[in-house]
Amino acid sequence: MGMIVVFWSPFPGQAGTTTNLLATAACLGLEYSARLLHLGLLREEDEVVQRAFYQPEKNPSRLPDSGIDALLRLLQNRKLEARMLRDYAQPLLRERLDVLHGSAKSNEGFAMLAERWLEPLLDTAKRAYDLVLLDGGSGRASGWRETLRNRADLVVVCLPQNRLLLERFFQSPESERLNGLKAMLVFGQFDPASALTVNNLQRRFRWQQPAFPVVHNTGWLDAVQQGEGLQYWFRNRSLSRQHENHRFIRQVRALAHALMEGTGANRPLFGGKEDTP
Repeated sequence: MGMIVVFWSPFPGQAGTTTNLLATAACLGLEYSARLLHLGLLREEDEVVQRAFYQPEKNPSRLPDSGIDALLRLLQNRKLEARMLRDYAQPLLRERLDVLHGSAKSNEGFAMLAERWLEPLLDTAKRAYDLVLLDGGSGRASGWRETLRNRADLVVVCLPQNRLLLERFFQSPESERLNGLKAMLVFGQFDPASALTVNNLQRRFRWQQPAFPVVHNTGWLDAVQQGEGLQYWFRNRSLSRQHENHRFIRQVRALAHALMEGTGANRPLFGGKEDTP
């Protein structure tokens, strides 16, 4: 049985939630042998993933009966089996990372279906993949977004390096609920020169679970705007400590490793011996 990992932030547009997720997915797909699924839920999430990993002229056309809408129809008709998921997903790295298209429906139309069918879909995805990665969006929306966070085996909470916003968050009911979940913090767009270090923030807010910085990296942000997310990771896998991208690669790698350890799916492919089935 696989694991569900949801990246989520309480603050829209502050902590690089989506770019953190994309970087982690690329790193995991290239450096670990676990079978991963990046499960898109909404159209806008799907568009971001396509832009990050495919150049416009090479972006494969979306088949009319593919993605999450097709799976939801099969679920409604009680015809969906775990082995079928890969037929409806788009392989990004063969046998390691698949992408499932988000819904073509409006947000309201998807929400109506998700209220009943999201949980059985997640259960099916867990039977088909070792790790299922989802963008949980941002803000404190209830409904299916809240269900998504509550159903996650691990919640990656993306936070800004902003003391006022952090004080608000750690005094909120959402922070209290996280104490009952398996979670880790990621401080996105991190400034390493700031006095607000990860250790200082953990002590200040008495956070006992893992926490990681991910520094701002212009090269990565440019790459995901140009469809070169995977190429970026290929180019930067082996860097000297003096290279401008070294800190970013090292920190995303540390986050990816902790995520795999936290979900029990740690089977390194590069830099380690791959486990036999």
